[in-house]
Amino acid sequence: MIDPALKKLLRLHEEPYVFFDDAAVHDTLTTAPHAYLDHLLDALQSIFCGETELELPPKSVFTDPGERSDFRVMPCVVRFPDRVRKTVKIIGTNWPRQVVPGEISVGKAFALHSSENFIEAGFAGCILSSARTGACAVTGMRLLLPECDSLAIVGAGRVGYYTALYATTLPGLRRIEFADRSPERARLAAEVIGRLRPDLETSIFDASDLSSEPDALVLATDSEAPLFNGSGHRPRLVISVGADTDWQSELDKSVLDHYAVFVDTHDSRHWGDLKHFEQDGLMTDMEIRDLRDLLKSGEPPPGPKLFVSTGSALFDNLTIDYLLTRPSPDRTHGG
Repeated sequence: MIDPALKKLLRLHEEPYVFFDDAAVHDTLTTAPHAYLDHLLDALQSIFCGETELELPPKSVFTDPGERSDFRVMPCVVRFPDRVRKTVKIIGTNWPRQVVPGEISVGKAFALHSSENFIEAGFAGCILSSARTGACAVTGMRLLLPECDSLAIVGAGRVGYYTALYATTLPGLRRIEFADRSPERARLAAEVIGRLRPDLETSIFDASDLSSEPDALVLATDSEAPLFNGSGHRPRLVISVGADTDWQSELDKSVLDHYAVFVDTHDSRHWGDLKHFEQDGLMTDMEIRDLRDLLKSGEPPPGPKLFVSTGSALFDNLTIDYLLTRPSPDRTHGG
């Protein structure tokens, strides 16, 4: 306890602060999924048409020597016409999972006050990261394959679940199926999504056999070896969101022979499969387009498309903006 006289001398004042735990983040991002997705798309359009200013430095990754773990610092500033959103996420890859056994993504995100720069809000990083990744994948679907009949998801963890949940908002979607190294987890994901949308056909499949020939394939895994090479059925859209480290891989280099490549932001070229392809000289003459190009063109380009995201501070920022602009007074849990 600081003596009152000393406190007066030191001029100490409390900084206003609220905290969103995983439950609060989940509740807010899933209560009205379409509103969240529209918020993201509206903000991206505002940024890429020049109405809103974006400051997006590359993320910094610090790897633990000899380990399959790291932590990342991901800052972003978005200056909307009527507000400024300053955010930074410090997120860790918890490969050992001894102290925190259930979460591979651990850490926190923070929103800073627009003018005084104190931290005004904190967010548990696990669900925030997973949900925004699922929302990023579905944003890619909305822009690249707006008419999607069937979706296959490899990886029935958090990211796979949120991808499926947000995909249920897509008009015309008839079927979602899951594959996972744990068949029980795939069945559980199919069951949960089936309860959310009883009119959808939900099922499980073997990741080595795309016999159902889906329109879109989402890879949301922690695989260390390529899962898709395009040698069999080639979905009209393939989305890879799991391979975001140097030791992970979801795509074989042969996909470049069949698919036009798109990314959420060009920072995704510096990690995972695209980094390896570039280092091997496979993408030197290839045009890689991002969301800016898609929003400018106004319609999806023809032919098979590959969309890659390795985690974007921009989607963190826009998700935090959504969380902080929701009107519900009961939006925080914990402290």
